[in-house]
Amino acid sequence: MATPDNFIVAIEIGSSKVTAIAGKKEPDGGIKVLALAQEPSTTFIRKGRINNINKMSQCILNIKERLEKKLQKNICRVYVGIGGMGMHTVANTIVRNLGSKMEVTQEMIDSISDENRSSATPDRDILEAIPQEFKLGTQLQNEPVGMLTESIEGRYLNIVANSSVKEEIRNCFHSANVAIADLPITVQALADTMLTESERRSGCVFIDMGAETTSVAVYKNNLLRHLATIPLGGANINRDIMSLQIEDDEAEKLKLMYGTAIADNEDETQAAAIQLNDGRSVKFEEFCGLVEAREEEIVMNINNQITLSKYTKESLIGGLIVTGGASNMRNIKKLFETVTGFDKIRFVRNINLQVRPPKDVPDFNRDGSFFAAIALIDKGTENCCGGDLGTAQPQIFPTEEQKAEEERKRLEEEERLREEERKREEEEAERLRLEEEQRLAEEKKKKRSEGFRKFFNKMKKTLGDLVEEKE
Repeated sequence: MATPDNFIVAIEIGSSKVTAIAGKKEPDGGIKVLALAQEPSTTFIRKGRINNINKMSQCILNIKERLEKKLQKNICRVYVGIGGMGMHTVANTIVRNLGSKMEVTQEMIDSISDENRSSATPDRDILEAIPQEFKLGTQLQNEPVGMLTESIEGRYLNIVANSSVKEEIRNCFHSANVAIADLPITVQALADTMLTESERRSGCVFIDMGAETTSVAVYKNNLLRHLATIPLGGANINRDIMSLQIEDDEAEKLKLMYGTAIADNEDETQAAAIQLNDGRSVKFEEFCGLVEAREEEIVMNINNQITLSKYTKESLIGGLIVTGGASNMRNIKKLFETVTGFDKIRFVRNINLQVRPPKDVPDFNRDGSFFAAIALIDKGTENCCGGDLGTAQPQIFPTEEQKAEEERKRLEEEERLREEERKREEEEAERLRLEEEQRLAEEKKKKRSEGFRKFFNKMKKTLGDLVEEKE
């Protein structure tokens, strides 16, 4: 079947692999997967952040080439999920005193939102600003437009990240000559496809446990109330196991085979020493101690973020909703119950979207590694198709010659503006000089008039005195 000319391409930048999907939204709301690709990223992605632009750029080119070969179409733009270490939420309040009772307009709300956006600092970008509520006088409202009040207090939850995060992503895609349609926040896209309406309304904690990061998002009354990314994940457990002089691949295999979040002392079959590929053996208690300690640290950090959100398990009736590859650990639910005190815990192994995989990929998404890319496609709106493969494509980013020409024009324009400014300054100086001359002339004229008036008044008085004496 021929590939349609309208599809969306989404790329998730993960700490263990970069995942891409080209898919088409269908009339029934489902997503038909047209092409997919994955590339390992452990050598150039660290805790969700790019640390080698050249390798990341080459990875983008490889993925683009593989997708285009499958689609037989050019890709002109992509959606890229944003996340990683350092992303968190910050509350902000903007107050406007109106002086008298006035009707709240959409323009007022937009102005308050713009002021909130402008609160970003040079080292922090506001990725998204989520209105929490508006305080009108003493009342809290979610929809203030049309209401009368003397003051407005806009309360926002800003999702922020280091200002270099977007810059790093844009630089890599620029180097690969691939345009970015948008940068949705990955954990939000996932939450939208995995949480039920009831969970978001009644309150819940969404937890995405990845390779090197764990994202924690608290929802209440259908709004995000707290978000943080913890720089810990499944790869930390692997590195702990590797401290036993075990290679990474074997550490991952042993983790899945023997790892447990809380050791079951009654399981005698696991008490035997664990045999390694090189013939050595490791005590089961020692192995499990490493895994347990790291899992407990991760869950304790998750619980700390729930505490920082200022919501309790009593107010978060929807409980914990957990997903991600690092959540596939034996007894992980028991550990969550022990550390957090929540007894309502749901592990998500699917999304609330009808996904139609390619027929030639029978085991598509068996490990759940494509969930984020699918969720990002659901957020996309722009067509990413650039026409049939092999057709000439417009230059997305300028060449070095074009850059040099643009720089020359920029410098010429700056020089022209400077010359215009110089002329304006000269004209202003001349205007001020003429005004000063005119002012001095007016003062001189005024003084002369005042002198003549005094002289005539004196003469008038003298003549009057002479007339009186004669009489």
